[in-house]
Amino acid sequence: MVSPCAVCASLGKACCKGYQIYLTPGDVARISDYLNSSDFYTEEPPVLTDIAPDYDPLWLPMIMSEDRQVRVLKRGDDKLCSLATDKGCLLPLDRRPLVCRLFPYYYLEDSILGIDAACPISQDCNWRTVLNRMDMDEVKAKSWVDLLYQEIRNKEEAFCLPCL
Repeated sequence: MVSPCAVCASLGKACCKGYQIYLTPGDVARISDYLNSSDFYTEEPPVLTDIAPDYDPLWLPMIMSEDRQVRVLKRGDDKLCSLATDKGCLLPLDRRPLVCRLFPYYYLEDSILGIDAACPISQDCNWRTVLNRMDMDEVKAKSWVDLLYQEIRNKEEAFCLPCL
């Protein structure tokens, strides 16, 4: 079975196109280890239009540095994530940024709220089944939410890969 994400990527409609993809310190450690490089991210001012109006109100203050910057994946001139290809992400699921692993789930720190209407699978009445087949079930998503907020709250800590 071809993943719905690969279909979107092949059509140039990847969910990461045009958006800042925030990276936790743990994301940076996992991706750096996999790529053997740290030239995949940058720090820049947050693009407020990238944040959904009903997002977690604690999100932006938690991810911004003191100089009001956020750590994000680099993007090309086409505004597509530098790690995206026409077959999907270059990274295996366990090395992808936590916010990428979580999409299309819509969440707050303490709960999974549903699925983002921007994802084409949201139109499928069996979207839970689709996500389960993609190994993205709600239990796993909740563990990713927990890890995401843990890494955001401990942004000054050094992360070691075996600990994650």
